[in-house]
Amino acid sequence: MRVVTYTRGAGPRAGLVMEDTVYDIQTSASFFRTADLPAGLGAILEAGGGPALRELGAKIESARRSGADLPLTCWAGMGEVRLVAPLARPPKIICLGLNYRDHAEEQGAKLPEVPMIFAKLPSAVVGPGQPIVIPKGSTHVDYEAELAVVIGRRVRRAVPKKALEAVFGYTILNDITEREIQKERFWLRAKGSDTFAPMGPWIVTADELGEPLDLKITASVNSRIVQSSSTRNLVFTPAEIIAYVTEYISLEPGDVISTGTPGGVGVFRTPPVFLKAGDTVEVAVEGIGTLSNPVVDEA
Repeated sequence: MRVVTYTRGAGPRAGLVMEDTVYDIQTSASFFRTADLPAGLGAILEAGGGPALRELGAKIESARRSGADLPLTCWAGMGEVRLVAPLARPPKIICLGLNYRDHAEEQGAKLPEVPMIFAKLPSAVVGPGQPIVIPKGSTHVDYEAELAVVIGRRVRRAVPKKALEAVFGYTILNDITEREIQKERFWLRAKGSDTFAPMGPWIVTADELGEPLDLKITASVNSRIVQSSSTRNLVFTPAEIIAYVTEYISLEPGDVISTGTPGGVGVFRTPPVFLKAGDTVEVAVEGIGTLSNPVVDEA
């Protein structure tokens, strides 16, 4: 299933996407008399609503196949809605450094022996189509295409072979970074600026995607491909990352783990390529879709 957060006059609300139609989760659950579900995706995850979502999705799909009519309050065409970040304020965003072999190679760095984790601020999240804003005075703003894991239930001290049981699904995150600030080791400021965590366009549930260990991942700037790799180049898999993180840090429903970026980032290109106003950045992950964001200067 593809799970979205969308607005349509009012909102935001959680929905299920099937082909070119968005089905409102709350009103559809009421129509099909399944478990009551909140309007927001974060609240659904906190309530342990993953199984109820799968049940609802199966009923909607069955109704679609049979040609049954659903009330207009239950659905809308994709052209009638605006997608926003699937999770507007994830409780935590945990990121990985040097987690692709080709990214380590392009900077002459040794592969890490354990996951290099850091945090990104929830207030940096924006959704598909929303602008990446270059702060005043910044000239070295870079893109980073990443596969992101969305946690569906609380987990502590997971073991790798069972860690994926805690995953609700997968989405795309663009780990925007101001390289000059990062060079001074101010990582939180370099990566936590407003709009520096574009996310979306939706979450693909784990039961549909499986274990994402061989997915093509790309980034393009103005339709020119600048990153092209595969998740088979990950140093640490999502299961290994979850196990490592939860040795000390509990993961909660709605938490996001962004699994690192492959080679091709702007700072290590010859010559370097940094984002500027007027650019459009697209990040694509096989099996999920494409996240597109324009770039603007701070007003």
